[in-house]
Amino acid sequence: MEGATAQRVIAHARDQGTVVSAACVAAVAIAAWPVRSLAPGLAGDWSWVSTLAYAAHHGLRFGDQLVFTYGPLGFLDTWYGPVLYDTDVALLSWLYVALVEVLLAGSLLFALRRSLPLAAAAGLAALAVALAPDRPLALGFTWCALVLTRDPQAPRTALAAAFPFALGVLTGVAVLGKLNGGAGLVALAVVTLVAAPRRRDVLAYGGTALATAAAGWVATGQALSDVWPYLRYGAEVVAGYPAAMGMAAPGTGWTYGAGLVVAALALALAWDPDRGRRLRRGLVALCAVYLVLGFKEAFIRQEAGHLEVFFGDMLVLFAAIPARAWRRSLALGGVAACVAAFWGLAGQHEMARTLNPYANAKAAADQVRLLASPARRNALIAQTRTAIGSVYQVSPGVVRAIGHRPVMLWPFAYGEVAWALGFDLRPLAALEPYAAYTPALDRHAADMLSSARAPERIARTSDDVTVTLDRHVATFDAPLVALAIVCRYREIERARFWQVLARSSDRCGPPRALGVRTAAWGGSVSVPAPRDPHAAVLVRIEGAGSQGLERLQALLLRPRPRWIALDGRRRRLVAATAGDGLLLSVPRGLDYPAPFAMAPGPRTIAVGRDGSQPGGALTYRFEEVPLRSAPAVARAP
Repeated sequence: MEGATAQRVIAHARDQGTVVSAACVAAVAIAAWPVRSLAPGLAGDWSWVSTLAYAAHHGLRFGDQLVFTYGPLGFLDTWYGPVLYDTDVALLSWLYVALVEVLLAGSLLFALRRSLPLAAAAGLAALAVALAPDRPLALGFTWCALVLTRDPQAPRTALAAAFPFALGVLTGVAVLGKLNGGAGLVALAVVTLVAAPRRRDVLAYGGTALATAAAGWVATGQALSDVWPYLRYGAEVVAGYPAAMGMAAPGTGWTYGAGLVVAALALALAWDPDRGRRLRRGLVALCAVYLVLGFKEAFIRQEAGHLEVFFGDMLVLFAAIPARAWRRSLALGGVAACVAAFWGLAGQHEMARTLNPYANAKAAADQVRLLASPARRNALIAQTRTAIGSVYQVSPGVVRAIGHRPVMLWPFAYGEVAWALGFDLRPLAALEPYAAYTPALDRHAADMLSSARAPERIARTSDDVTVTLDRHVATFDAPLVALAIVCRYREIERARFWQVLARSSDRCGPPRALGVRTAAWGGSVSVPAPRDPHAAVLVRIEGAGSQGLERLQALLLRPRPRWIALDGRRRRLVAATAGDGLLLSVPRGLDYPAPFAMAPGPRTIAVGRDGSQPGGALTYRFEEVPLRSAPAVARAP
């Protein structure tokens, strides 16, 4: 009888402990809720975010119709989190974010309870979850750290046995969400499974990851034949990003020092002499990989938003690794460094809002009410459509000219416009011109425009109202695409800020050599006139890529940005596609009328890089492409 009573008391205490733990996890997740609103924004990055939502709702094919770092599940966790365009997509995204939030809160709370009392553990977990932008990667790191820091003498628990399966599911989803994020999880998993080797865990992880990715691929309506193109072109996007998009915003130089301090504290915390050699080395390697992944995300495009990712995610590192006795000062120092750096980047107002538990909890509750109420959802959708119409001012004539025909929008994807107006969107294969920054991506996108699957219409915004990213020239970012548009599309409608082009027969002849010129870096060359008065002029620039030691700099971080000066006015240049043939001039009457002309028409051009110029010379190969007069295309009724 006494034994039975004792067992009931123990069981009751365990149940109470489970309830308290669950309540703490829920409190941390809600207090650090990351989604402020389901209302979409307008312009900027919202162009591609909305296109991912459109692609998910309409079943566009990745690897064929779209090539990007984000994949068919990319809508689940974009830069801005879940947003309401279509209810099914928004609901899935919200549920995924909520699941990851709860799992991360619970995992960090479990990790911190090994070193801190409950109240302190919950507070630090809430801080880390609130400030960590890349939650799926942070969750994967936390699970790996828990495996490598568990007591090797303790019996294997059910949670430990579930680890390879859970991480496999997370990896499979991430590979279809954002390809480099999935690759990061694979790297973390490999380090962990090597440091704590169990053959069953390796097989369980690999099999679960492959099965999850395969199920997600099929469930989103993707074709098996597109798996390799998705991986191949996704790798192109990742590899070409540093040279095409890398930059350092003014006033961010101090973040190098802050990053080094954080890295040193993290590695010192991981190097625990009380652990076995294999586990100690594994934990250090795990932290090193996590640091490198965060460094690449933050410092290739070194601006506040990306830098916040590094310092926010590193908070998770200091929370996930147990710190006892004197080592606790390393963890607290790392937390303080991360918070101070994040504060310096985000500012006091943004920091206060992010760490406001009441505002976060209210936002979560408001979103639950919104998703549960068709009337609320419809009202927000109607409000968003009205805002899009007011900002983009697409005239009725433009809408009629497009109709229900497949349409590509330029120079941004403008997925929000397609969604609001009910267009049959067929975006540029690279999503937007600035993302077609390798020859393979440029060629793939141009081939689509030259094929029978090309969109029947292209809708463009004028240069007067379009601000390109980093002062790029949209037609120079994807030169083969620009030429394909000039060759195969004719204007049928023009109204204020918009122009509509209709697909027609190819009016371009084969290119002919026009001359070769060389010049030092930064030196100007004159643009020759075409021999044929009805020919466009292109230039292929050779030698503008990284050279010598700069190749090592490009591998570790990023090369120096390149620029092209058009009659002395500098614009950013993507060196990788500069050899594809930049469209310089098109004869009057054969180009589209201003402000929609595709060719800038400079008299001189010069190419250089930021900072000092290297030695050697650049080669400019000029060509002319004969153009026939545009055949008539029936205008929309």
